Amino acid sequence: MAVPDIGKTAERLRWSVWISWACILAAYVAGRFGLSFKGLVEVQAHSSEGDTGTPMVVADISILLLSVALYHLSRMLGAIAAGDLFTARVVGAFRAFAFWLMLVALVWVVAPIVAVVLTGPDEAHRLAFRLQLRDVLTIGVALILFLVARLLERARTIDEEMREIV
Repeated sequence: MAVPDIGKTAERLRWSVWISWACILAAYVAGRFGLSFKGLVEVQAHSSEGDTGTPMVVADISILLLSVALYHLSRMLGAIAAGDLFTARVVGAFRAFAFWLMLVALVWVVAPIVAVVLTGPDEAHRLAFRLQLRDVLTIGVALILFLVARLLERARTIDEEMREIV
């Protein structure tokens, strides 16, 4: 009886992930292209001056990578909603979600350095390595997700062994 409850919860979570992400993506696109909603809402997207010259393309890449990560999260939740709990499909989608989330975090850390190296040193660009708490937390969460993926893989093998016994 617990499986249908998990399936319903996974399906609800899947929908909430996509609805929330659609709203965030719409706000990002509106801010990126300077769209306004008849004076009701103004959205701005820019890289801050104190951000070691990081161009907006880094934010674009981050949004793209995060979209791929959420796609894999949605695949995992869809599989769980369909009744798969410890299958290779669920574990693979979860591992892919952790991988793409890790890529997002690495882009946040590495992109400012790459931007300075590619543009060349001058008075306008300094190489300042600053690690924000957001970056550390995202990397930490991604590493924990890899551990959880390994736990799911182990649960999958135990589940297969139990089915062979019964």
